[in-house]
Amino acid sequence: MGDGPLGRALGALGRGAGLTLLLAAANAPLVLSTLLLRPEPSLTWLVALCALALGPAMSAGLWTVREHHRSPDVGVLDAFRRGYRLGWRDALVTTAPACLVGWLLVTSVAGGPAAGVPDVVTGVARGAGVLLLVLTLHALALRTFFRLRPAAAWALAAHQLVRSWRSSIATLALVAGAVAVATLTSDVLLTALGGLWAALWYRAVAPMLRTSGAAFLADADGADGVDGTAGTRGCRVHGEPDAALARGGRRGTARGAADAGARP
Repeated sequence: MGDGPLGRALGALGRGAGLTLLLAAANAPLVLSTLLLRPEPSLTWLVALCALALGPAMSAGLWTVREHHRSPDVGVLDAFRRGYRLGWRDALVTTAPACLVGWLLVTSVAGGPAAGVPDVVTGVARGAGVLLLVLTLHALALRTFFRLRPAAAWALAAHQLVRSWRSSIATLALVAGAVAVATLTSDVLLTALGGLWAALWYRAVAPMLRTSGAAFLADADGADGVDGTAGTRGCRVHGEPDAALARGGRRGTARGAADAGARP
């Protein structure tokens, strides 16, 4: 489309639309459940079950945005398909417990007044749900680009929740914006903004990823980098070296150990 402002704008619009369609297709169970089911607490378990597909799709969307920053010529479909193939297991393991706990929290909040649960308990449940969501998004972003064990990813996400507070606040703002769009308008509009949300999420967590890579995931001495050479070439975020992750080495995290090397 050319290198001018109009060409770049049209290219960005096309990539965003393509990523939105891919996210909607990968999240088809959740999209259909939110559009077709009545908003009743008794059906929350079904929505939570459909939400299991959300983690792998969001991980692939984040990977796609990163791949575009590394190579603007990469195809959206190719990047999304590769990110989904490489990370769907890690993403599912990360988000499945959050879906279960989220279902329990939503059920307790929705049924609290009828069961006589104090308002303070309901408020604490709401706050815990928001905190869990931000923590899950941090852990999902970390496992998208680094091969971390689940416990190590959650521990590092909890550590970075405070250390990278700007990323945490930006992620919280994105979550609040998504809730506002779904509440004040419709789930259709929220689905249509999926590609834009993924791009903004990448912008929000990029500093946290760089900090994590530099501080906790450095290469051991003499370990081979992902390009087969010793040094600090790992996953790149916004074109900057994230971490010197190596194949087969042991890594320290804030509270645990990282496993294996970065994905190609």
